[in-house]
Amino acid sequence: MSIFRLSIVLLMLGFSGCVLTGQGRYDTDDSGSAERLSTEHGLWITRWDYQSPEDVRRAIANAASIGITDIYWQVRGQADAYYDSDLEPWGHELLKYNPNPPGFDPLEIAVEESRLYKIRIHAWLNVMPLWRGKTPPADRSHMYHTNPEWRLRDEQGNVQGLHDGYVVVNPVLDSVHDHIVSVVRDLVKRYKLDGIHLDYIRYLSDEIKPGKLMPGDPVSRELYARQTGRSGEVGKIDRKAYQDWIRSRITTLVKRIDQEGVAGKRGVRLSAAVWRRPDLAMDRYLQDAAEWANLGYVDTIMPMIYTEKNEQYSDDLSSWLALVDQSQVIPGIGAYKHKTGAETNFQIALGHPRRFAIFAYATLFESPNPDEKKDPASKQARREKREALANLIKRVGNAG
Repeated sequence: MSIFRLSIVLLMLGFSGCVLTGQGRYDTDDSGSAERLSTEHGLWITRWDYQSPEDVRRAIANAASIGITDIYWQVRGQADAYYDSDLEPWGHELLKYNPNPPGFDPLEIAVEESRLYKIRIHAWLNVMPLWRGKTPPADRSHMYHTNPEWRLRDEQGNVQGLHDGYVVVNPVLDSVHDHIVSVVRDLVKRYKLDGIHLDYIRYLSDEIKPGKLMPGDPVSRELYARQTGRSGEVGKIDRKAYQDWIRSRITTLVKRIDQEGVAGKRGVRLSAAVWRRPDLAMDRYLQDAAEWANLGYVDTIMPMIYTEKNEQYSDDLSSWLALVDQSQVIPGIGAYKHKTGAETNFQIALGHPRRFAIFAYATLFESPNPDEKKDPASKQARREKREALANLIKRVGNAG
């Protein structure tokens, strides 16, 4: 443990910074190595954390009060919109407490408020989820109803059934890609954003029954055969090759989001929340995030290293840094798993004290999130965590 502590002291005393160019790309020093790292004290704010204009303003002010520089503001949960969209219906969670339409645009307010506090704001989208829960969406304009061909089906034609988790879109279809790119393009065009943040940009293997060929529908198999030259017949498909192809299709989507949705919009950074280790991301979730970063499809990857185990955190982060330049990695820290703010700060320092993102807002502040515990002990724990984080940010400073 003494080595752990020494490494933290060295990090706290010897950090440097990297600057963002106007295109949202990172500059390096004259040697070409990214030795200077930008400051980013990030915070994810979920769609459950606001139900009114006052909630939005309070959330931005709270983030600013502890020194947050970057907010990942959720605008899309399950093919629904937490902003005024012509492409998708209003967000399900927002309408639980508001009329349809709700009478305010949460993203518009969040962007305006973030400017007041000089905080960068990134629109956070869940990409693959279509719906969650055992009851279908009541809104008949939701693409669950309007585009049933986008749902995931196995080789027998059975559609992925509703359950407690997410049902997802078919990640290989061009028409699905077209729609998602259009959503991103619309956001970037209409709002003064600092970034687009992709979440659930992966194959949701945990939501799919093992052994099923998914997607196994004729359209997907025909596309596979055409693009790879391999057999698309159910009994002849090479499962490993098919899995590799699905991974490549997810990469194609990321590339299209970059080139068609974000490119050309000055200062908008593209980031992606990725699995905690590159090997697991690649093999289980078909998420070739190292390639996305190394080929420039995304500016930043944010490994979701949500653990209370410091050794695992350090090892997972190191596994990403072995493949991707440090300037393109911002670790995500699961503060909700930590009992104290000291535990969160310890993991921050294991990475870099000026580069991290905290999951999530309701772990630090009082929120309308219905799952947030409201007892006095939980409130005290949130207060202690945010004060500890604020003190750390104040010590290391926000200079780039």
